[in-house]
Amino acid sequence: MKDGCGLTSDIISHLPDNVKETILMCLPIQDAVRTSVLSRKWRYIWVKLPQLVFDYTFYKNSFWKTKNELVMIIYQVLLLHHGPILKFTLSLPKLESCFEIDQLIYFASKNGTQEFTLRIWTGTYKLPSSLFSCLQLKHLNLHSCMFKPPPEFKGFSRLLSLELREVVITADILSSLISSCLLLERLTVESSTSFEHLEIAAPNLRFLRCKGLFSSICFKNTPQLARVSIYLNKEVLMEGESSNSVMFFGSLPVVEFLELNGYYVMGMAAGKVPKMLPTTLSHLKILELNDICFGEPNEVSIVLCLIRSSPNLAKIKIEACTRETTAIDPVLELLVLLEMQDGWGVYLNQLREVEMRNLSGIRFELDLIKLLLAKSPMLERMLIEPNSEVVLDKGLRILKKLTRFQRLSPQAQITYYDPDEDSEDEV
Repeated sequence: MKDGCGLTSDIISHLPDNVKETILMCLPIQDAVRTSVLSRKWRYIWVKLPQLVFDYTFYKNSFWKTKNELVMIIYQVLLLHHGPILKFTLSLPKLESCFEIDQLIYFASKNGTQEFTLRIWTGTYKLPSSLFSCLQLKHLNLHSCMFKPPPEFKGFSRLLSLELREVVITADILSSLISSCLLLERLTVESSTSFEHLEIAAPNLRFLRCKGLFSSICFKNTPQLARVSIYLNKEVLMEGESSNSVMFFGSLPVVEFLELNGYYVMGMAAGKVPKMLPTTLSHLKILELNDICFGEPNEVSIVLCLIRSSPNLAKIKIEACTRETTAIDPVLELLVLLEMQDGWGVYLNQLREVEMRNLSGIRFELDLIKLLLAKSPMLERMLIEPNSEVVLDKGLRILKKLTRFQRLSPQAQITYYDPDEDSEDEV
């Protein structure tokens, strides 16, 4: 190496090509292409990159260009590229259904793509037949598309993860797609499309997130499903209609993380509420319940049922809501109160952490807090956060109640979070 103004050796340029490719994959595609002018050693490195990502970062650096100009840039990159494209992403604000997208997908399908992401920002794009010929796909992420495979389509046999957001697809096609992907490990479905019945049969599925309008979800073959999140956009059950929601837990033998929202809990409460689930959730470690209305005794009973059926819980997180309630049956209310006072005879010996947020200070909320404190010998932390609208009226009353509750765990700390002051106080 020479000193002063002399030339210094270019250490990076002498790195192996595969190391240079790894460096370029950390850069936006425009910057990766620009490295071709650095020296002869860099000129053709980017053309062999195994991933091409045209996302918001790409758009942000070219936002003044028209849609046609952006598409032409992508065309040029693809024409100059050599070798397989293992990862291909198209997610641009100006991207909408057009013939050019068909061509880009066709190009990707001929280059061994294993990870494909397509997000349409305007309208709904009908996927071309070329996508369904990408049998080597391992990861598929679609947003605002129409999924209608040709009759000869037999599924993606190598698929490991599938994400569908606002994708137009029938329940039958979706169920068939899931069951044909025997290696599938992760599934995300978020849609405003109504599904009467969704059947999930996936022997290797470990992660599931469903958000939308599902009248019922049936798990047929999911022995490894460990993380489950289900959100209903609104109540899909008509008055008097029963739900099979309580029964499906028998198909989740090893679930460790369970997240449900209030509308789903309402569906569970539409039928007969059991004291315990038919199957004990012995592997469940984390239970998260969102938008739970503690003014509805049946919903409170479902919360108690889930906790009672999960003896090995390590964390419980509940967010209450102030949904308008129907007229409460005084007999039903009395039964739930007696159920809480009885304490169900079960101890939560593994419970370490509890979070209860958006509380209004009503009796069922406080009774649940009292019950958890009395039944959790290993509890370390409980966070209580009231609704910001009731802090002035009921915040002090909630605090006084908390100080009187007995704690079975000697190390349990109750933290009261004041949303108005953005501060925490130990009780």
